[in-house]
Amino acid sequence: MSTTAKGDAFEQRVYDALAEELRDERLFASPKNAKIFKNKAYYSRDRGASITTDVSIELFLPGRERASLVWIFECKDYASTVPVDDVEEFHAKLQQIGEDNTKGTFVTSGALQSSALAYAQSKGIGVVRLLPNDQLVIVMERFTIRSLEKASVVDWSEFETALITPQHRSRRGFFGAQDDYWFPNWYSLLSHELSRDKTA
Repeated sequence: MSTTAKGDAFEQRVYDALAEELRDERLFASPKNAKIFKNKAYYSRDRGASITTDVSIELFLPGRERASLVWIFECKDYASTVPVDDVEEFHAKLQQIGEDNTKGTFVTSGALQSSALAYAQSKGIGVVRLLPNDQLVIVMERFTIRSLEKASVVDWSEFETALITPQHRSRRGFFGAQDDYWFPNWYSLLSHELSRDKTA
């Protein structure tokens, strides 16, 4: 598979997951007040041209035609670690698209360099790592009530390691960080940010 095809497949994976969260009304927003896009362009006055985004969600207040919040998702399917430069570039794009009503989340399959994670946290950029399939640990076990309870317990101490360790292996495939919190799935990350935005 070419690098472009691999990147497109990863963007589609992120888009599909977010579209499902929106469709199932797990974003603190009704689907009738939100739209999701792939490769939508947003105008940058600084560039005098548009910036094309990987995935974006626009949220609208009832009766408004202009989005009250634009959430941009930068998708990088990397085999190597994500350098701080990539997160700095994403931050610059967010500022050009619309500093006041724009949020950003950097989604990657690769680990982030420690400096990239620190930079994202300092700028309020969310980070999600979706582990590649070959790093997921599949455990076949007989299910009992006790094993199901154990499986639902989140080991929070694993999160920082998962975000910055390239060959990290785990039973879970999603690791999220935003505002000095860890998130085990899309719903918890997105609902935290949207509920925080409503109270701000």
